[in-house]
Amino acid sequence: MNRLGTLALFAALALLVAACEPFGDEDKENLKKDCGAAPTQMTSHPNLPGKFPDAKGIVYTSVKQDGPATVASGYLNLTIGPAHQAYSKAVKSASGYTVTKEEQDAADSEVNFEGNGKSGQVKMVQTCKGRTSVTITIRPA
Repeated sequence: MNRLGTLALFAALALLVAACEPFGDEDKENLKKDCGAAPTQMTSHPNLPGKFPDAKGIVYTSVKQDGPATVASGYLNLTIGPAHQAYSKAVKSASGYTVTKEEQDAADSEVNFEGNGKSGQVKMVQTCKGRTSVTITIRPA
């Protein structure tokens, strides 16, 4: 391989490594940041489609329709690891639901699911030292 080809290969590898960073600088900073006031809790508990399970301690802040999907937002007063475990356990323990894929990084996590005629994802991002935001997207299967 000539010198130009070698340089191009190293440049491509450097870009690939940079693109594989699992979370951004802002997310890294959130892990150290003190938590401010918590978002406002909904006045009533939402009735999510397909009898979707709650993780212990979830605080819902909003629920909206996005086309055929229902999107629920909230938070857990936990760091990302325990938050991920709480939702993984809740889905695995719920009648009719299975976890189809799950992934956890240093500042974010996903739990994909299907069951009861629904599919979707629980997306979690640790927003400060002791709070993780939760977004649940539930779609018809």
